[in-house]
Amino acid sequence: ILECCRNAKIREIQMNELNKIAEEMANYSDMLVESGLLHLKGGNYSVRLGKDLIITPTKCFKKDLVPEKLLCAKIDSDEEVKNASSVLSMHRAIYRKTDAKAIIHAHPYYASLLSFYIDEIRPLDENGLLYLGRQIQVVAAQKFMQWYEVDEDMANAMIDCPVAILKWHGAFAKGDTLAQAFHNTQALESTARFYWDIWRNKSTLPKPQLPDYIKTPNWLKDF
Repeated sequence: ILECCRNAKIREIQMNELNKIAEEMANYSDMLVESGLLHLKGGNYSVRLGKDLIITPTKCFKKDLVPEKLLCAKIDSDEEVKNASSVLSMHRAIYRKTDAKAIIHAHPYYASLLSFYIDEIRPLDENGLLYLGRQIQVVAAQKFMQWYEVDEDMANAMIDCPVAILKWHGAFAKGDTLAQAFHNTQALESTARFYWDIWRNKSTLPKPQLPDYIKTPNWLKDF
């Protein structure tokens, strides 16, 4: 009887946790869409739960998430999970190699667009430097939708940086919470917009002034 009581209590705790996770994922989905960082059915999110991760299903409307729709996967496993996000293996790799407790994969427009032209981003603004560090890597899968081929490259890119870009596609951001991962996604998009606005104004404005502690990217040296 005592064992049954313990199991019931564990299930109650787990369900409460899953309710909280589902609600939080739905809230941040709305915020990502409203911020222009994601399409309504795009992207995916996960959180670490002990030795497991809880992840969104593929191609779902995240704003309608309920615990029953969330999927659980072992982090230290390559076992397939039916209906899980198409980048489940990348989430697993990031959790294995980094301190991530939550991950958001979104499609920020300007950051994704930059990846068509360059293979790293060096933040020019102080906030970008403060939040994201000196270098953001762009990771490229050489075949269409074969993202699993660069799982380890993406994880390595995020050991010392909270974000990385999947070339031609979107961004991954980690954090202690989904809130922090969302914040880092916003910071990445803001940094990318600085790049684009400087480029756009190249013919009408003088060369931008940068502090000494900003390492000037190569494209800006030829401004």
